[in-house]
Amino acid sequence: LLSPHRVPALPVKNLNGTGPVHPALAGMTGILMCAAGLPVCLTRAPKPILHPPPVSKSDIKPVPGVSGICRKTKKKHLSKTPEDVVRRYVQKVKNPPDMLTPVPPCFFSICMERRVTSSGYEGVLTPRGIKPELVGKLGKCGHMYHLLCLLAMYNNGNKDGSLQCPTCKAIYGEKTGTQPPGKMEFHLIPHSLPGYTDSKTIRIVYDIPTGIQGPEHPNPGKRFTARGFPRHCYLPDNEKGR
Repeated sequence: LLSPHRVPALPVKNLNGTGPVHPALAGMTGILMCAAGLPVCLTRAPKPILHPPPVSKSDIKPVPGVSGICRKTKKKHLSKTPEDVVRRYVQKVKNPPDMLTPVPPCFFSICMERRVTSSGYEGVLTPRGIKPELVGKLGKCGHMYHLLCLLAMYNNGNKDGSLQCPTCKAIYGEKTGTQPPGKMEFHLIPHSLPGYTDSKTIRIVYDIPTGIQGPEHPNPGKRFTARGFPRHCYLPDNEKGR
């Protein structure tokens, strides 16, 4: 037990707003503790790492062996419809084996119906040229599904022109996320980061401009604003940083 004459000092952190406790709450906590007669030890938050100073264009150099700009652009799909995407990666199977036999490489179809019967999405989707009983085999992995099931899976995703096998996760086409089109630049600047005094610095600049939401976004056709861009990131120009 502590004697009444030796009350420990209680630290109250984050007066500068860098920790998990809000600065106002930290300050109020200190006031209340002082009013109660408890000693308060105010600890300073660590100083943030400063950004390198501005540099002129003549001082900016390319990163050896790396292209200076990487862009994500809107994809120009060769197919205009989800049905075309499914047909591109799937071969039709005339006499599909029952999923309960050990022969087919895929044990379950997406809708959990037997492949010798119609897809469970019959009546839910009304695609052009795809009958509910049609079964297809994916070209790389050979897993078999109802074409209607693959169409439903595609419509429920990002609609980026790619398919992914639900069984083995093999990707057909180029799979992308929902990040809007943008640009990433990287180059060398003649400054060193703290702890890496022997290396120059790789500066990475991310920029996503304001634009219109696409079909993969929550509100297609509506305008969006990307706040806080361009954003800068810094890495040491050494083997680990590259």
